[in-house]
Amino acid sequence: MYPALLLCLFVACALSAASAATIYVAPNGRDTNPGTAARPLATLEGARDVVRSLQKTGPVTVEIAGGVYELKQPLEFGAADSGTEQAPIEYRAREGQEVRLVGGRTVTGWRLVSDPAVLRRLSPLARGKVFQADLKALGITDLQGINSAQTYQSDPGLELFFRDQPMTLARYPNTGYMRIAAALDAEGKPQPAGSIVTTPNTRFVCEDPRPATWASEKDIWLHGFWVWDWADLRVPLLSVDAETRTISLGDATSRSYGIRTGQWFYAENVLPELDSPGEWYLDRDTGILYFWPPAPLSRGKAVVSVVRDLIRLTDVSHVTFRGLTVEAGRGQGFIIRGGSNVRVVGCTIRNMGNWAVKVYGGTQHGVVGCDITQTGQGGIHLEGGDRKTLTPAGHYADNNHIHHTSRWDPVYQQGIALYGVGNRATHNLIDNVPHIAIGFSHNDMTIEYNEIHSSVFQSNDAGAIYTSPPDETWSMRGHKIRYNYLHNIHGFEGRGCMGVYLDDCFSSADISSNIFYDVATAILIGGGRDNLITNNLFLNCGRAFSIDARGLGWAKGVGVFATQELHDLNYTKPPWSVKYPELLGILEDDPLAPKGNVVARNICWGGPWGWIEGLAQPLVKVEDNLTDEDPRLTVQPPAGFRLAPDSPAHKIGFRPIPFRRIGLYESPDRASWPVVSTLRKDPRPPAPKPKPVRKAGPPPVFDIPRRLGAISIDGQLEAAEWFGLQPSKGLLLQEGVQGEKVRLLSRAWLAWDDEALYVAFDNQVSPDTPMAIGDAWGSSDAVEVAIRDAAWGEQAPILVLRGFPTGTFVSSDEAGAPPEVVKRAGEGVQYAARVVDSSRWVAELRVPFSALGFTPRPGVRYPFNLSVRKQGADPWVEWRGTGAQTWYVPGAGLVRFAPPAG
Repeated sequence: MYPALLLCLFVACALSAASAATIYVAPNGRDTNPGTAARPLATLEGARDVVRSLQKTGPVTVEIAGGVYELKQPLEFGAADSGTEQAPIEYRAREGQEVRLVGGRTVTGWRLVSDPAVLRRLSPLARGKVFQADLKALGITDLQGINSAQTYQSDPGLELFFRDQPMTLARYPNTGYMRIAAALDAEGKPQPAGSIVTTPNTRFVCEDPRPATWASEKDIWLHGFWVWDWADLRVPLLSVDAETRTISLGDATSRSYGIRTGQWFYAENVLPELDSPGEWYLDRDTGILYFWPPAPLSRGKAVVSVVRDLIRLTDVSHVTFRGLTVEAGRGQGFIIRGGSNVRVVGCTIRNMGNWAVKVYGGTQHGVVGCDITQTGQGGIHLEGGDRKTLTPAGHYADNNHIHHTSRWDPVYQQGIALYGVGNRATHNLIDNVPHIAIGFSHNDMTIEYNEIHSSVFQSNDAGAIYTSPPDETWSMRGHKIRYNYLHNIHGFEGRGCMGVYLDDCFSSADISSNIFYDVATAILIGGGRDNLITNNLFLNCGRAFSIDARGLGWAKGVGVFATQELHDLNYTKPPWSVKYPELLGILEDDPLAPKGNVVARNICWGGPWGWIEGLAQPLVKVEDNLTDEDPRLTVQPPAGFRLAPDSPAHKIGFRPIPFRRIGLYESPDRASWPVVSTLRKDPRPPAPKPKPVRKAGPPPVFDIPRRLGAISIDGQLEAAEWFGLQPSKGLLLQEGVQGEKVRLLSRAWLAWDDEALYVAFDNQVSPDTPMAIGDAWGSSDAVEVAIRDAAWGEQAPILVLRGFPTGTFVSSDEAGAPPEVVKRAGEGVQYAARVVDSSRWVAELRVPFSALGFTPRPGVRYPFNLSVRKQGADPWVEWRGTGAQTWYVPGAGLVRFAPPAG
């Protein structure tokens, strides 16, 4: 027999008689030892093999002495390594000792760079400060770098850590981004600001001269947000034309990439940019690692990641890992597939290339009391349960501190991700994560008693708690989001984001008894149904909530796959018909309409109340909320959130929120205590002085003059056609929704003849914030005309006409006009638009009075408004701020059709 097998049989015979067994592992042990306290094993692989051979009649403990255990390959566990409910297995650190499972190799043999060719490539600042080491001489041959690049994610490959901190791959600029000055079409012509350009040879102009110095460098990558602030992608740099400062993207595959003027990116893996402490670069041809250490090399250890997925468990049950530090690897710290009751307890998981823990399938797997930080992607991914049968997996993440994650891939790499059926995230503290703190999808997830702060600072169209991809549908129901505390959440560059965001018709979430403090927009319901917003506390938020009707507009496409999914899940039969009876008639009940949403018994103080899109307003139940009245708290927030005995909130039935129970709690299962959590320093500029608000008074009245001559609707905005474009002859659009003054103005001119109304817009936009060129009202740049026939008073429908920089024109039903009226209003309308440059675009309309349904009458005042949708800090610019929707003409101005002069 082989010696190892004889050893296992010997240990099995010695221990099987006992009801409980302990195996010992220590750095000075040997895997030929029996695993006793006096003669410990050396590795976890050796302990695993011994445990596998035992006849388990009681609990088995593998006690690991303090020290560093460098893994040579992943630690693999299979079904044969399982325990049972009566005989569970636990791998644990010895009490009071630090056990480190390391997936990297220590780098030695450092010396200052002296090669003249390399020194010439380095910045003068770095010469004499950069060291080099030969990884191939150390036996490290897998030097894979950036790989598997796709939208939202890529793999960093080998990484460098020093003094247990991740170092930075040499990049430019060292912080922040470069910008696309002009996106070029296939012929090399600059395209209008905001337009998305996709060509086989993706090229753009960058005014920064630095890329032109990299002509002889190789394997440079550009990491950018090329079109949207929520979608990043790493792309190889193909070439740089120094004379025209034109950058070409791609590689030999000639793949096309969409880009947009004004978007941002940085370069990485560039040796000449190794110009600050903490940066590194690896020449993969020679195996030479270059590093500018942030402290003397004698005061720390440099480690490169080598092993991928440090601990892998497949079909394993009743095994616990307790008190371990798992670090410095590629891929995941733990990856669990199938099985049941595998627990990761009180561990510190840090400096991994991808996630800390990923769970796929199985039941009742848990991550408890862990400290997770500096992962390249996310924290804890829990996926399991059967959607067809609605069988829950019961996975859980409880009492974990997850912070400073997603350092490599900054978006859609959640602190905690819940997929499948019946999983939960409870009592976690998640902070300093650049995008989503908790992402969820599918069915019956529980998200409660979590504290989240300093998240969503890399994006704007995102939420701290967000319905993560795949596509959201009506079938994804039964979620509980309650007793959470969300605070200090502002979005990219402080330009806004959401606390809880139910995207694209996601339905049936109970969002109750949460505290939102200093959150840009606390809750957004994106066209979904049957959602409850009840008993929440909104304090100092940019807006309490928004509910839109996107399913009736630009998101109508959701209905196609959402309907198919319902049929695939047999929603008319048990268990679906029993669990979700409200789905039985949904396809016959205008399924894309946001019905069944309730907003009740909430408190809003220190910030605006909610917004409901016009088409959604009749469908949303809003009752018994306390707004614009001091709720009377016993202490100043954020020190506490308890209501005083005489608070007016008691009268609306507001129930106390158990603030002290939210977040982490002291437990023997915690990796550390007490826990330190740091609020992220807000990168926003100092808050401006409050914008002056329009003084109360009568609505403005404007007399529309007769046109002077022919007006061509061609987007050219000719002075001869529009009264010389004199400001005094037109309207100044300078108010926000609440009547506040905005920074970037628009001007408009109006005219009429016996057949039609004419409107011209001249719009200032910020050259620093790219236009959104598209056809989606509410996100794309656009203009709007709203008017009501005065003869019928409030019974007359409000007509809403909208145009986009693309040249697209729509007649909208958002204000509730009947379909036949909406159709008529769009008939015969002429519309043209032109983007002049990155700071200006113009539009012209001709609207027949036959489309409006009335003939102008002298002296009659018609309720009227003009509005423009822009990007940036002031997204809505109106002639008269309505305090509601832009088209709400009862709160806007009045126009008269003036007779000819003389």
